[in-house]
Amino acid sequence: MAKSIFKFVKDSLPKLGASDPMLLKQEEELQFKTVEMGTKGPEIVLLHGLFGALSNWDTVQPLMAQYAKPMALSFPLLTAHRSELKIKALAHYTERFVLQRGLAPVTMCGNSLGGHVALRLYLAAPHLVDCLILSATSGLYEHSVDSLPVRPGRDFVLEHMAKVFVNEKFITEEAISEIVKILANKHHVLSLIHAARSAKKDNLKDLLGEVKVPTLLLWGEDDQVTTMEVAEMFHKLIPNSTLVTVKKCGHAPMIEHPEWFSGEVEKFLRQHSRHAVTLK
Repeated sequence: MAKSIFKFVKDSLPKLGASDPMLLKQEEELQFKTVEMGTKGPEIVLLHGLFGALSNWDTVQPLMAQYAKPMALSFPLLTAHRSELKIKALAHYTERFVLQRGLAPVTMCGNSLGGHVALRLYLAAPHLVDCLILSATSGLYEHSVDSLPVRPGRDFVLEHMAKVFVNEKFITEEAISEIVKILANKHHVLSLIHAARSAKKDNLKDLLGEVKVPTLLLWGEDDQVTTMEVAEMFHKLIPNSTLVTVKKCGHAPMIEHPEWFSGEVEKFLRQHSRHAVTLK
């Protein structure tokens, strides 16, 4: 099983035009870090952003678990080899997860960089994807962090979080301290910069017309990172897309408005998913 998966992923590389990430040298099954919920309904793979983590889905995932089986997948952004941090390599990583778990065709749901990865996965292997749910996705234009101060501290983190969240209750000392701790490690800083630069260089404008699966765009109307102008561009360029927005919300709608986010996902899947019959 593992060798057949390895061959399939290897064969998809030319479609991305990417050099081999180191992880492809591992023919055995990879070990993935996930949080999984739900006992019925279609599987949904949840992909976080650059400064995100599995915890980004903490509030919305239990709501989604009422009608689906949401599976939050962690990207190895702080531990992986540099060759594995580019958008296309992260798409291969996600592809391995989908194949090893036998999920295809599956709904991919990504926020920010996670949405970008979901799009790259679809473009390389469209038969693996049932529907796309993209929230504040990179891939066209974003006010991203592709450089960091020599010693990024609390002030830098606070400034960044203020651009992500409209509601200040989400800018907690615990969250700030967690990111400051991560950025205290020089290797972590270099890894995040490498991933951010890859996302910024990987512009999908000329490829979005190839996206044929139903696509839901969920956007905060006060997003300062991937603005509403970007949302409208995605909507215009992806043929079968639906754009739904929410007021008083920034770059992470699933955190600031989890009930709204989950509700829109459920309505969309009931109408468009090939697995809609399991939504009971």
